[in-house]
Amino acid sequence: MIVERVSVDDIQNLRVRVLRKGTPVTHAHYPEDSYADVVHLAIRENSEICATSTWFSKECPEVPNIPALQLKGMAVDDSLQTTGYGRALIDAGLALARERGAEVVWARARDSALGFYEKCGFISVGDGFIDEPTNMPHHIVMKRL
Repeated sequence: MIVERVSVDDIQNLRVRVLRKGTPVTHAHYPEDSYADVVHLAIRENSEICATSTWFSKECPEVPNIPALQLKGMAVDDSLQTTGYGRALIDAGLALARERGAEVVWARARDSALGFYEKCGFISVGDGFIDEPTNMPHHIVMKRL
């Protein structure tokens, strides 16, 4: 399993297929995709991208004034979930965060994925909320480095 850096165009199809399934939204473009320090990570299987995550500098609202990286757009093909692909992306993102001097990594996680994040050492903080694009319940999860 090799984690590589890719362009945002390379991951759009997977993002839409996984993150917008069952929602009225037909795109998965984020304003943060254009941040100067954004990094899109991906794993391929048979030359096709099957897992992706996006990382960039952004303060965590639950712990302000601390250097932080936000994780966004975490998506693993449905057929490969629970096989270690997501964990490999998290590990690569945590390495990037340490390299950049971040003290916290955080994400706006779907409640349905909270178990995954907890297994990766994240904790849920703050009140839950409904994410507008998906209309699904979310919580902020974070991990101190």
